[in-house]
Amino acid sequence: MDQPQARVVQAVAHALTRQMTLQGLGLRRIAALSGVNRQAVANLLAGSSWPDVATLSRLEDGLGVGLYPGAKDPGSMHC
Repeated sequence: MDQPQARVVQAVAHALTRQMTLQGLGLRRIAALSGVNRQAVANLLAGSSWPDVATLSRLEDGLGVGLYPGAKDPGSMHC
């Protein structure tokens, strides 16, 4: 993938996979914690869909970690 956006989505999927391993979570548990449909999580991990900002935010909030490249904690950016 040559597009910068694709590299970001790959990094998000990698970070999500890492958190799944670290926290011992499966797709159903991630869906329950985040409110994101299990199939949407599976599609993100498979690279068959790109999450929108709301989905990414719900995943980060549900897991309690930043998934976007360079993110520290969800909610760490104050308006």
